[in-house]
Amino acid sequence: MSGETLDISERSNNYGHPSFDEPERPRPKLPTPPLTAKHKTRNGRPPRYGPDASARRSGTQTSQPSTGKLGSVPSHQDVKVVSHTEPEPKKAGNHPTPPPPPPDLQLPDSPDFHDPLEHQFNSWKPEDYNPRPRPSRKPSSPHQSSAPNSNIPDPFPLLSRNPPPTRKELNLPETPRHPKPSGPETPLLIGFTRNWPQLLQCIVSYLAVGWPAGDIYVVENTGVMYANRDGRLGLQNPFYANHTQLGMLGVNVIVTPTLLTFAQLQNFYAWTALERNWPDYFWSHQDILVFSSSPSPSPNETLHARAAAVLSYLRQPGVPKWANHFFAYDHLTLVHRDAILDAGGWDTHIPYYAGDCDMYNRLGWAGYWQGETKVGVVLDVGVVLDDVGALLGIPGVVGRFKGDPGPEGGGDGDGDGDGDSEGESDERGRGEDEGGRQEVVGKKTAARIHRKAGEAGSTQKTTYKGDKGTRRKQVNKHGETWEHLVELGRRMEDLKYTDGGGWRNNWQLRQTGGQGEAFHRDSEGFEIGLRMMIDTGRSVFAEKWGHRGCDIAQIGLGSEDAWRVERDWDPATEGGGSEGDEW
Repeated sequence: MSGETLDISERSNNYGHPSFDEPERPRPKLPTPPLTAKHKTRNGRPPRYGPDASARRSGTQTSQPSTGKLGSVPSHQDVKVVSHTEPEPKKAGNHPTPPPPPPDLQLPDSPDFHDPLEHQFNSWKPEDYNPRPRPSRKPSSPHQSSAPNSNIPDPFPLLSRNPPPTRKELNLPETPRHPKPSGPETPLLIGFTRNWPQLLQCIVSYLAVGWPAGDIYVVENTGVMYANRDGRLGLQNPFYANHTQLGMLGVNVIVTPTLLTFAQLQNFYAWTALERNWPDYFWSHQDILVFSSSPSPSPNETLHARAAAVLSYLRQPGVPKWANHFFAYDHLTLVHRDAILDAGGWDTHIPYYAGDCDMYNRLGWAGYWQGETKVGVVLDVGVVLDDVGALLGIPGVVGRFKGDPGPEGGGDGDGDGDGDSEGESDERGRGEDEGGRQEVVGKKTAARIHRKAGEAGSTQKTTYKGDKGTRRKQVNKHGETWEHLVELGRRMEDLKYTDGGGWRNNWQLRQTGGQGEAFHRDSEGFEIGLRMMIDTGRSVFAEKWGHRGCDIAQIGLGSEDAWRVERDWDPATEGGGSEGDEW
């Protein structure tokens, strides 16, 4: 029926059912087996339930009728199954013969085989068409993702232990699903596409600040379908996620049916909230590290408790209608579902960057308030602790990360600030760049990071005093301190934004393995395609609003101006919509 259009409007309604104007065809009558009085119910109809009904539906009869009780089953000695056709006994090696192929089917090994796809692809080309020579390969880089990679260590070795660790060994907070029986449900959605260690660090930090594990939902947006659930990917694969370890931590996993863009993922969050009847929900980036505001907060002062208190306040009558409430911009965000739906959701033509500018401005024009509150320490980081178990205060697990310049810029990778020997500082002063490459963190960079942290008042002294040996004994006995972990986290954030933050997304490129595994993608090629989509989205935004940059409300535009205003720049002299200093 290719090339034809089937019009069913005259004989069916919009739901595919027959129209009421069409006379209904008489339903064919099926032969009814003879019934005895014992087989009939009180109204004279055959039974709908029980063994007699099952026998009637399957075309078999029982030698003895039912006892008359609903659902009663005769004993196996009283039942004889009579089949209408006796199956032929199987013989050894008696396999069914496959049917012959259709006479007009050409198989690839046939001498006169012609690929139909090749014909379709080339049907529009002129008869004198000559294909171009095969493109030459690009020069291979030393870190090209076609080579196996085994540089990513296990970020939480205790979770990989066999037998698995107990909850006590993991030192997980004893947080009930809802700290207050009257408190609101706090579903937290964390989107994940690449870099499992970064995701695991984020989740563990949320658990450490009292977020109930049952309220955390990892939205696996890898596009590998159930490959991670079935254990088909390895740690070096960028899209690897360990569902078993997530289950050990008690968090939930939602798998998207395919790889979604950021805008599509945001709409998927709203859809999930609609399906699960969540009027409000939180969402977080995965490259986030969170802490409560003090070392030993009371149950009402944890980051989770304070975020839940904000939600309770926003649900009170008399509060202005709101859409988003930010905690350190949208690194952690509270969303009012119906506001997103009322505004029409995120514009999926703007798949990544500039999509937030479009959405948040449209919500503001629609009269929704979008505020911000500080509920704890929320850090944007691009590196991972050597063992994220340090965030849970597990005794013996020291908080440190590779590439740490140290509190005084000495390059001490363990963050003690005591300085290592000359031979050690060279190795530990190196941080990972994209694709696992090494980037030297020089003394000037380290000093700048330390100076910036000091100006912001972020450096803190650890609780454990004394030399390195004394501190190690204290960590072995009591676990890592809040002060030391926050200090490490701030240096991790400063390191991410070194040189203006131009390399802040290198964490997405550290895993380059997975060759030969299901859904394998070239990691560098995936990043190239992603950046092309980012540029396309910015160009769409600029065309939609006639302006390059997020300040569309400040220059006087409104929702009615979408796709209705001229460009305020000259593409011939100033470049395309994705270019310019405004981005």
